[in-house]
Amino acid sequence: MLFTEKKINISNYEQALKVYNSNKEFLLHHLGKTFVDKSFIVNEVKEMEEHGFSSNLICVDNEPIGILDYMILPSHDAYLSLLMLDSSMQHAGIGTNLYLYLERKLADEGVKSIRIDVVNDYETNVIPFWEALGFLGQKETFLTWGEKTSKVLVMIKSL
Repeated sequence: MLFTEKKINISNYEQALKVYNSNKEFLLHHLGKTFVDKSFIVNEVKEMEEHGFSSNLICVDNEPIGILDYMILPSHDAYLSLLMLDSSMQHAGIGTNLYLYLERKLADEGVKSIRIDVVNDYETNVIPFWEALGFLGQKETFLTWGEKTSKVLVMIKSL
């Protein structure tokens, strides 16, 4: 599967919105709501860019299937803030392939490790997914996104 990245911007806000809103459980557990609107995407992309993240729509055959938000730190470590697939694409191995695509890309850019913060305060969290990819839990902390504060497990994988 060949992935391409497109920066999220005004020309594809609606596509990014579709990916977000296809993930109602994710939104509920991470933001405390089951729907976001265009103003959320506009604000989210602006805030991510202000903090140094790259917000990207992920496409296959030019069709949007997901979102990746990440940044490479001066220490040559990366911080993966979001890997989200359209809900219709989940549970088919695509998320694993998308992560491996990102890992290869980051390794080629000299990244030494990748950090993720996984919301883990609900039963169906995705910690097992990240553990299967080689991430190790480091510490628990709290993260506020929008108006919701969640318990998270900081996980790191050395490359």
